[in-house]
Amino acid sequence: MTAAATPPVPGAGRSRRRGKRRAHGGEAAARSGSSPPVNSSAAVDDDVPLLDPERNLLGMPGAPGHLPAGAERVRQAHEEVRARIRADRLMDAAAPPDGTGGELFRAMPGVAMVHPPAEPELRRRVTNAVRCLERLVRRYPYDAELQEFLDVPQEFRRWILRETAPERLRVDFCRLDLLGGTLGTVRVLEFNASSPGGMISVGTVNRYWRQSSLGGLLTEWGVPDAPFERPEWFADWLTGYGRDHGVAEEDRRSVGLFHHPSTTGYEMAQVSEQLRRRGCTTVALEPADLGSGSALRLGYLKYFPLNLRKVESWETFCARLTTKRLLVPNPLAERWVAENKLCLAALSDPRFRRLFTPRQCAALDAFVPFSRKLGDGVSTAEAVAERARFVLKAPYGCRGESVTIGAETSPEAWKQLVRDPDRRGWLVQERIGTPVVEGTGERYFRDLVVPVLNGRIIGYGSRMSRGHLLNVARGGGASTVFAPPDPEGRT
Repeated sequence: MTAAATPPVPGAGRSRRRGKRRAHGGEAAARSGSSPPVNSSAAVDDDVPLLDPERNLLGMPGAPGHLPAGAERVRQAHEEVRARIRADRLMDAAAPPDGTGGELFRAMPGVAMVHPPAEPELRRRVTNAVRCLERLVRRYPYDAELQEFLDVPQEFRRWILRETAPERLRVDFCRLDLLGGTLGTVRVLEFNASSPGGMISVGTVNRYWRQSSLGGLLTEWGVPDAPFERPEWFADWLTGYGRDHGVAEEDRRSVGLFHHPSTTGYEMAQVSEQLRRRGCTTVALEPADLGSGSALRLGYLKYFPLNLRKVESWETFCARLTTKRLLVPNPLAERWVAENKLCLAALSDPRFRRLFTPRQCAALDAFVPFSRKLGDGVSTAEAVAERARFVLKAPYGCRGESVTIGAETSPEAWKQLVRDPDRRGWLVQERIGTPVVEGTGERYFRDLVVPVLNGRIIGYGSRMSRGHLLNVARGGGASTVFAPPDPEGRT
């Protein structure tokens, strides 16, 4: 979920800090996801828009059009994309596994490309933020102050502390939700570091656009194939994870898909189909249903237990994960720390600067909004006084639930909310301005999403919504965004 912010600014928005700043990494390193060179002298212009102004095509009535493709051409290609979605029964992630119910995937009539001058620096900030999040995950078992600050529920904490090698933990797969229209205004609001949703469908829709009547123009743009557009990318990554972690080849042919069937059935059906095409069989079950005699050695967990009592029935499942008899990406000691939204407060709060290098801190300052823990970093009185500046979020939450935007809440209701003892310890986060797409009688808020797999960006996406909570699960739609051409031909 991304909460749109301050009175919206049409287009890319403007930075509060103008002019150029020094980047901390070179273009090649940022693009590849490798560590940036220390002696980089590249300059960063805060006013550079994230999306290429000449390659941001929208088909909504009244939306600005850009040559050489007008709005009508985009709308025609969009109808072709929608026809593919209907024919292939590409569903919303929460639809039933057989695709016979639920809603079709909502693709908006628009395609855009990340602006080439902005993309290297954007990549650098994204990869740095993920590395810093990994640092929190690795330090958590050893750092008493961090443990107290994050206040991870005991139901999670008992399993986190059983991790035998926390120093080797990494964020295997996440999706950063960004707001802001320029390099100077863009900020990360969510990491989705448990089991980020929707990326298989987003990559599939990218392919549909390439195969539409707009494909020739996309070829002219030179946009490279993104890793998440490949038909079996998820299956290849998951089985490769098993291989790299010592799961024998014969054991990689049977994969457990652990999820709640009523919320993510269709998305897991997509995973299952990819694995089937790679010669694997899948077993779908809830974590509580794993028996002690199960032969499964590899799995994927698409389930975050917001009801903590659920974890009590996961004893066998959690024990097998912590003893490495069953392997899943984003293991428990990663996901139950990194999914905590108070990690954003730890990345922003000066108390935890001791965990990062000066260069990392500078990059965090440019990318993480002001974020504090209510009652331990920002007082109730401060939160009440600056209602319009802040958004209040539960440490663990999804699909835009348990999120309150101060500017859209009455002063009295906001005061009662932040003074509620049950809200003490929640995340108080600065609102961030977001680009707005204006059409005839319509206004859409827009964000940018960045999936990161094994430390590398594997594509881009965007969500558009008439409301301030940018979440497809709450009625928004997905807008396609492509990476710009890589001068060295990498993907």
